[in-house]
Amino acid sequence: MKKLIALFLFALLAGCAKEPPFDPIEKFREAEEKMQKFRYEDARKAYQEIQEKAPDRSYDADIMLRIADTYYGEEKYAEALVEYQAFINFHPVHRDASYAQFQIGMCSFQELTSIDRDPAVTRAALKEFQSLLVKYPGSPYEEEAKKYVAICKERLAEYELYVGRFYYKKGSYLAALGRLEPLLKDYPGSRFEPDILYYIGLSHQEQGNKAKALSAFQALAAKYPEWAKEANVLIDKLKAP
Repeated sequence: MKKLIALFLFALLAGCAKEPPFDPIEKFREAEEKMQKFRYEDARKAYQEIQEKAPDRSYDADIMLRIADTYYGEEKYAEALVEYQAFINFHPVHRDASYAQFQIGMCSFQELTSIDRDPAVTRAALKEFQSLLVKYPGSPYEEEAKKYVAICKERLAEYELYVGRFYYKKGSYLAALGRLEPLLKDYPGSRFEPDILYYIGLSHQEQGNKAKALSAFQALAAKYPEWAKEANVLIDKLKAP
């Protein structure tokens, strides 16, 4: 029996001795090939294997970033966001930090749904894109970030208009104004501004505030010629004795 055990141990040790040493560089190359084939889960396992078997590379910037990219590629945006944020926490001045910050914004942006849903995700995306512009001025992602900032602001303006119009139709004119009037200051020049002015005017009119209603309709007629005819009809009615 002892002889059999000894032979078994010898065979086991011999098998272990034949196992080639772990090569993190080769494993990274293998992971990159899987990424190129969109095999994100397999690629992530390979990157994580490097972190486990080569502890000195656990927080390697390239590996951390690529793990985040695998989650993003799989549309697992919550997990990707956590990994991109971890990258920035460990490598705030890395050459790819601006990319990670941009991707954090995109993780929220990709979760946007219909305009009648809670705009918290839109606000989160806007905050992250604005953060990129402040923290990494002149980055390769600056112009893209500005584009998404504009999109997020438009969506927020549209949401507030949606809510304001809902209150107006309900007859809650004060609540409607509480939603609509700040939009002129918060989102100046929005493509929804004509509708905002229109419903501001109507809400003031319903409340019997002719002066403020006139101001809104006159601004609508002056700034948006395509609305002038309808606005002037409302203005004439308000001015009629």
